[in-house]
Amino acid sequence: MRQFRRLVRLCLVAFALVGGPAAAQAPERTWHATGYISRWANTDLLDVPERSFAGDLTFEDSNFVGAGVARVIVPSFAIPLPGTDFAFRGNRIEIEGQVLRHFGDQTHWEGTLALMFRTGQIPLFGGLSVNIAVGEGLSYASERPRLEGSFRVEPSRFLNYLALEAEFSHASLPGVYFVPRIHHRSGIFGVIAPRESGSNFIGAGIRVDLR
Repeated sequence: MRQFRRLVRLCLVAFALVGGPAAAQAPERTWHATGYISRWANTDLLDVPERSFAGDLTFEDSNFVGAGVARVIVPSFAIPLPGTDFAFRGNRIEIEGQVLRHFGDQTHWEGTLALMFRTGQIPLFGGLSVNIAVGEGLSYASERPRLEGSFRVEPSRFLNYLALEAEFSHASLPGVYFVPRIHHRSGIFGVIAPRESGSNFIGAGIRVDLR
């Protein structure tokens, strides 16, 4: 687990410290692909931020690696703030599909399909910028996940899927991104599966634009 945390931290630090002159503004992307690695987190989704900052997260020996491809279906648009001349610009809507392979205490395949809402770029420092995205869709497992559910609830192959991510980019590496991400499966509070169904995975990936 220490090696996994160290790898994620080193990737983020290296990405932030990339040098060189800023590249010209790239055209708006249409397609992108991402490779991920993630690990099961023993926490409810709403507790992730607090427990992350407190260093109180614990993990199971359950991981996945996978790849995803996404296409922009609604290109850059603005959301005006009512009563003002201000607008949130550069937002996009994408459709994303993923294929994931679980290993460790769970060994199955998983596929997801989701709509992603992505904000415009938020400048940070030294050529680094970030955007935030949230995705909503469906997840299907090739077999019942061993760790999901409880002694009262049988795991379900078909669940709701929610994704939360930050996409970091640097001006000197146009079209390449570092992507921390939360991968959440659930029964939507008992709507499509019993309560206590589901899981949370925390991980990171590298993304490239395919134009």
